[in-house]
Amino acid sequence: MMFDSPEDARLALQAYFDTPHIEMLVEALVPTLVFEVAPGKRIVVGDTKFGGRPDLPAGSAWPRPPAPADPEAIASQGNAEAGAEMRRHLAQGLPYTFIAQIDLAEAASLGNAASPLPPDGRLLFFYDLAVGPWETGKRPAKVIWDRAPRNKLATLAMPEDLARAAEKARRDAAENRAKYKLPEPSQAEGSNYEAPERGMTLRASLSLPDPSAIEMEASAKLNAAYSAAEGTQSGKNGQSFEEAYGEALTAGGKLKPAGRWHRQQLLGSPQPEQDDPRYDAVIVSQFGKQHLSSDEWKKERSAVMAAAHDWVLLFQLDLADWSAGAWGEGTVYFLMRRKDLEQRRFDEVVAVYQQT
Repeated sequence: MMFDSPEDARLALQAYFDTPHIEMLVEALVPTLVFEVAPGKRIVVGDTKFGGRPDLPAGSAWPRPPAPADPEAIASQGNAEAGAEMRRHLAQGLPYTFIAQIDLAEAASLGNAASPLPPDGRLLFFYDLAVGPWETGKRPAKVIWDRAPRNKLATLAMPEDLARAAEKARRDAAENRAKYKLPEPSQAEGSNYEAPERGMTLRASLSLPDPSAIEMEASAKLNAAYSAAEGTQSGKNGQSFEEAYGEALTAGGKLKPAGRWHRQQLLGSPQPEQDDPRYDAVIVSQFGKQHLSSDEWKKERSAVMAAAHDWVLLFQLDLADWSAGAWGEGTVYFLMRRKDLEQRRFDEVVAVYQQT
């Protein structure tokens, strides 16, 4: 659940908790920046937007991912159909899919919630979407901090090979709808290679930490109340604290204002679909592998969890929203070490994909 202010949180949480618990929760709220759809907004070059094409200095090249060291190791993680698609994709050496760009001046105008970010320019996010869900690491992600003045920017044309791949994806989707007698989509949909352009605005917000996120540990009282074996009572309807907290978190979809995408955010505490994605970032960065075996996890668990505190969420994206429903589910997290963010080393960003 996202809140506009501590007062907004106190009011919304009255449905679930008594006053002492509400005050404890307000103390544990985490600042973040969330996105709102801006329908009908005229998108000016350099604005915050999802999808479409990136705005970079005229003559800039659309970035391409480096070839993976072992393409078969990636492709073999999917089923037969997904593996075949990944092999075809990797063999073409296609450019990254453009995900989003963020106007950092807009973010900075929202105050302290944006303080870890650069105050000027834009952040542009690219992702190797056809492969990324099967590959955690730096290779599938590309984040560019561009500081060029707006009057030096141009909206890049999509590279010809990426445009052909996007067109094929549109034809394949149309053929599948005809084959299975599915209705035509009510709006343009995305694919592995593109998404419809949407103007977005940013809003400063406060969030409750997800129980799987490491920010849960920041409040000893909150962590203890949630983890209590018997469950402390909320004081409202006889539920345990854990049950009431879960309802408060999932109420975000009911309570969010129209047009606000509550799972899209900059900074703050991630909303995991599994465990905190920063654990995966630590594993791939320190151990050089996608996953630890159960025995390795038992041995390294404490070290991984400690190291995760050095990492921050830069950007979280729900792919179903981004693609206008073409992706059924899944969230991609762009993560980096705190020291790298402070030093503006966006080449160190790691992408982690999760789905339930």
